Amino acid sequence: MSLLFVYGTLMPGRVRWPLLEPWTVLVHHVRAPVNGHLFDTGFGWPAALFDTETPNTVPGLAIGLRPSTETECLALLDEVEGVAVGVFDRVAITTTGGDRCWAYEWLDPTRDFLEIDSWDRP
Repeated sequence: MSLLFVYGTLMPGRVRWPLLEPWTVLVHHVRAPVNGHLFDTGFGWPAALFDTETPNTVPGLAIGLRPSTETECLALLDEVEGVAVGVFDRVAITTTGGDRCWAYEWLDPTRDFLEIDSWDRP
């Protein structure tokens, strides 16, 4: 799998895009919603819960990763996204268009978060 679904700070033009950009295939940035829920965490980044049973979608992009560096890129992003400490988990998801992607899903309860339609902050 050489696609990464991004929906917040890793999107082009956002604060963490410079971290991801060197690992990408620039010709593959496709709008690709995923079934689930998007939340404003109040910490300066959004959180998504993916759920194939909901009609709600999380808007985002499927970003192509250079196959030769995908493992190294994902290891770096796992560290940045706090996978080892249980903040996010890297999961395999399928976009509504059928593309299989890696994505980062929130692990903790969301009851104190505001559900949002999209992340519009840098």
